[in-house]
Amino acid sequence: MRLFSKRVLGLFNWVLCRTHAFSEEVVDELPALFRELGVDHVLLGGDFTTTALEEEFKVARSFVERLPAPWTAIPGNHDVYTYRSQRKKVFYQFLENERPGEFGYSLKKDRVEARRLGGVYWLIALDVSRATNLYSSRGFFSEKLEEKMKDVLSQIPKEDAILVSCHYPFFQHDAHRRTLKRGDALRKVLEGDRRIKLFLHGHTHRHTIADLQPSDLPVVLDCGSCAQKNRASWNLIDLHEKGCVVTAYRYKDGWKPFDKEDISWTI
Repeated sequence: MRLFSKRVLGLFNWVLCRTHAFSEEVVDELPALFRELGVDHVLLGGDFTTTALEEEFKVARSFVERLPAPWTAIPGNHDVYTYRSQRKKVFYQFLENERPGEFGYSLKKDRVEARRLGGVYWLIALDVSRATNLYSSRGFFSEKLEEKMKDVLSQIPKEDAILVSCHYPFFQHDAHRRTLKRGDALRKVLEGDRRIKLFLHGHTHRHTIADLQPSDLPVVLDCGSCAQKNRASWNLIDLHEKGCVVTAYRYKDGWKPFDKEDISWTI
């Protein structure tokens, strides 16, 4: 009965294509590596599952329980793959963030959450993933979510700095069926607040470090996919008062750094 939905397409895609492209083994090595590197917070950008089955979420839960540091997770489009999984909020049954957000907002209830990471740095996490029709994987930055995000921004001290985590990129460079609806509205929010230093997204599976500060936008980071064979990757972000150092890791006979960017805040 669970196949009488969009899930049948996702599972065929997994069996025929993606099972050869992804590896759980490389992901299993990450908790020990994070402990070795002294990671103090893990940002998880979504797509823990293929079609939002509870069995998949149980595996994801067992992974986050092995992490050596606090974590913040947002759902990807695969984590709300069917209308039922979205309605039942299955993602949050397994991966609701254990620490409450600030200002009375939570991802589960409001689709936005803010927390202080340490020092002057804050994280704003957004849930823009939605169940869609058979051929679409679009997200939606709704008017209501925009209002709530602006309210959260208004309560963060003006002298502090902000990271925004969102599964979808705000720009509209991919096929229309894979983009973020009202992404332009999110871009305007980012352009309008100079405290927002980093925008972290996923969805594209393309590793990206793009300093858009000359365009009055934050630095954009896409860590790629940490489970994708031959090009699995993730980013280690070291924050300091005037900028950050981003070390990109890639899997090739073990996890190894392959790129490093020293970025200064100019906005």
